[in-house]
Amino acid sequence: MRRVPPFPTLLQRLCLCLCLLLAACQKLSPQQEREQRLAASRGDLLVALAWPLGGGKSTLLKGVQLATEQVNAGGGAFDGRALRLLVKDDGGTLAHGRMAAQEIANHEDVVATIGHLNTFIAIPAARIYERAGILYLSPGSSGNKLTEGGSSLTFRTLQNNSDQGRQICDYARSQGLHNIAVYYIKNEYGTDLANHFEQQCREMGVQIADRRSYRMGGDHYAAVMHDWASLLHFDAIFLAGSLPESAQIVREARQAGIRVPIFGAAGLDSLQLIELGGRDVEGVVVFSQFSHQTPRPEVAAFVKAYQARFGTLPDSSAAQGYDTMMLLARALRDARSAVPARIAESLRQVRGFQGVTGAFDVSASGDVIGKVMTPLVVREGRFQRLEAPALATSAAAGGAAASDAAVPPP
Repeated sequence: MRRVPPFPTLLQRLCLCLCLLLAACQKLSPQQEREQRLAASRGDLLVALAWPLGGGKSTLLKGVQLATEQVNAGGGAFDGRALRLLVKDDGGTLAHGRMAAQEIANHEDVVATIGHLNTFIAIPAARIYERAGILYLSPGSSGNKLTEGGSSLTFRTLQNNSDQGRQICDYARSQGLHNIAVYYIKNEYGTDLANHFEQQCREMGVQIADRRSYRMGGDHYAAVMHDWASLLHFDAIFLAGSLPESAQIVREARQAGIRVPIFGAAGLDSLQLIELGGRDVEGVVVFSQFSHQTPRPEVAAFVKAYQARFGTLPDSSAAQGYDTMMLLARALRDARSAVPARIAESLRQVRGFQGVTGAFDVSASGDVIGKVMTPLVVREGRFQRLEAPALATSAAAGGAAASDAAVPPP
């Protein structure tokens, strides 16, 4: 006769529930699992790169590669541990950016991620990296919100929009410009930068004559420029924009008869501006993270190494990639650990980092402090480091009527 197992008593069921509850409580979070795995690791240090690999800013990858090779040639980050790259193309779109970030987060050996040019991609990607316990450094996103979310693992290696807006407005004021029209791309980056630029200008006593936005891929620039030329009084245009759109915007402004100075933020410091804009962009000033003409030994050594490796001069994106990887390598060396939280602690202690894009500190919030932007002017079809003022004071008050002396004729 087969014996029937006794029905569990109430006490037995309570014990079973307690055991299941304890097991659930002891389950590690994704951050804890990564921390334990990386703490026990002894091999290469895997660093992911997520970036749009097509377009004018794609040279960031070369800068990262050069820095990686130099660190490894010098014995690795620490204890002979080499850096190894995992490269993902985020396509410059939100869908591809999220997909790339999630693929990186799913890789259990990733220590840190460098990347995402666009703020509208970087912000949601930062949340994915935070949940996965991955250190994140952005060399491209300047939107203030990126480091305002309270993440302990999110950093950036360029100035935020508040700092950029202050530096650009201060420069414009120093050139005697007091009535500026603002044209910005209507996305997370452009709106944020335009807001901070306008705020800083008001505090400095600089007037905003008008403020218009455009959408990526739009084509109504000519109408806006003709309106400004006919109806608006201003002595400069500030572009918080993108490429390729900004090259066409400058062309439409010149064709509308506008001869006031035009200057743009770091999003325009690409040779693509010159290639697309031709003579129309002569005299345009952009504010960049880097100039190969800067007379500093770090810059000279970087330019020489980059030319030897890739056969061309480095641009701002390449320099940003190089500095970001070098900063990460320094934090790894100081922490002597592959655990992201410990690397983050080391990053927050960085003071006086001497990069090829300038010297800076790292704040508790993950922003850079004290980094100075470099104004570049388009002259004779190339960017030149601005030694003398290029934004001449305009005596006229209107767009098309303003002095032609401020900008070379198209």
